[in-house]
Amino acid sequence: MAETDPEANMVAYLCDHPEFFVRHPELTQSLRIPHPCEPAVSLLEYQNRLLRGRCQRLHDKLLDLVAIARDNDRLAERVQRLALNLLDARGGLDELLQGIKAILLDEFKADCIMLCFTEPPSGGFRAAEDLLRPDIVALFAEVFRLGQPQCSRLSSEQAAVLRCDEGASAASAALIPLGGDEWRGLLVLGSSDPDRFHAGVGTFFLERMGELVSQALQARLLARGWQMNPTDDDSSAASGGE
Repeated sequence: MAETDPEANMVAYLCDHPEFFVRHPELTQSLRIPHPCEPAVSLLEYQNRLLRGRCQRLHDKLLDLVAIARDNDRLAERVQRLALNLLDARGGLDELLQGIKAILLDEFKADCIMLCFTEPPSGGFRAAEDLLRPDIVALFAEVFRLGQPQCSRLSSEQAAVLRCDEGASAASAALIPLGGDEWRGLLVLGSSDPDRFHAGVGTFFLERMGELVSQALQARLLARGWQMNPTDDDSSAASGGE
C-alpha cells in the first residue's frame, strides 16, 4: 500500500473546505505566508504586522504586571504576619529582638539579619552580642541621612560585618532605618545573592516593616525607661542657648 502524503492531504482538505480559516480565524495569527512582492509589502500587511507586534508587547507587559501583582500580594501577606507576630509578642526587649529575627528569617527568607542601635541600650541584654551592633552604624550612614529604606549591593567593608549562614558574607541587603522618640536604629536584611536586594527593588513594604518594628521597639524601650545620651550636636545646641 502506497504511503499517503500528509501535506498533500492537507492541501486537498483546504481546497475542499475554503471556509476553514473563516471558522478558525485564530490560526491565521501563527501562519507565515510570503508576499509575492517582497521585500515590498502592502499597506494592509504592514499595518497588520504593526498590530501584531503591539499586541505581543502588550501581552508581555500584562504578564509582567500580573507577576508583580502576585509578588506584592505575597509581600503584603508576609508584612501582615509580621504585624500579627509583633502584636502577639510577649516578654521584654530581649525576647522581642529574638522574635523579630526569627520572623524575618522565616517569612522573608533572608540569609542574615542585623539589628543595631546608634547607641547601645543600658542594662543587661542577652541579645546584645547577637543583634545589637552600634559599631556598624557608621558603615550605613547614608541610610540615616536619607531616612528611607535602601536596597543595594554591599561594599567590602559592609559585607565583612554581615555574616550569613555557614560564614558567607552578605553580598546585597535591604537597609531599613528605625527610630522613635529618643533613639535611632538600623534593620538589615542580608543575602548572599548579589542580585537579591538590587537597587531597583521597591521599598514600599520595607517602609511598612520599618514602621512596625520601630513601634514595637519603642514600646519596649520606654518600658525599660531607656533614654539616649545627647549627641554632640544636641550638646552644642544646648551650650549655645545658655
